[in-house]
Amino acid sequence: MKLKASFALVASSLVLAASQASATTLTFEDLVAGVKLSNQYAALGAVFSANAFTGPGTSSSGKPWSALTDMTIVSSTGADVGGLGSPSLVSGNILHSFNGWLAEVDGDPSFKITFSGVVTGFSVVFAGVSTAADVTVYSYNGATLVNTVSGSSTGQFVLGYAGPLTSVAIRPGSFNDWVGVDNVTYTLAPVPEVSTYAMMGAGLALLAFRRRKIA
Repeated sequence: MKLKASFALVASSLVLAASQASATTLTFEDLVAGVKLSNQYAALGAVFSANAFTGPGTSSSGKPWSALTDMTIVSSTGADVGGLGSPSLVSGNILHSFNGWLAEVDGDPSFKITFSGVVTGFSVVFAGVSTAADVTVYSYNGATLVNTVSGSSTGQFVLGYAGPLTSVAIRPGSFNDWVGVDNVTYTLAPVPEVSTYAMMGAGLALLAFRRRKIA
């Protein structure tokens, strides 16, 4: 019975760690329109960087990847956006300005989100899409590409992946298409606290001791 209790102790420690996971959604409402998105959400475990890809592109535009990806936060109700489409999945501030899109003259935009740990679920909303297949999310676990998903309808939609992953690269449309980005949602796998590790260690040590006695 004591051996079973030790197993239960270890199991409960693992359940405790897993229960601490919760989703984070970045709506950009805390940022000022006109700011360039980069490391503002580092404390929440997500860092944005422009130009995830270089070289020949793969979209319907036939253009290479751009080195001028626009990372400007704009108001979805302001003048610096294109037509958003429906249903209404975005609101307030969004990523990707209309003027910034016009400045991406050398090819297709892309950006990367690098997470501080393993992500067990990820999704993002796109709006104003004309060419669905050119809106793509590339999910990575370390340096390995584990999943690619593209849009299948115009207007607005959500793309995501269940994970695990550690970063995503995103093509928000192509050279031919302005697309807004909003509601970046992700769940970071929890890192057990020191006390949890201690509890797990104690349980494993007790298991080893009991096994030696039984032997």
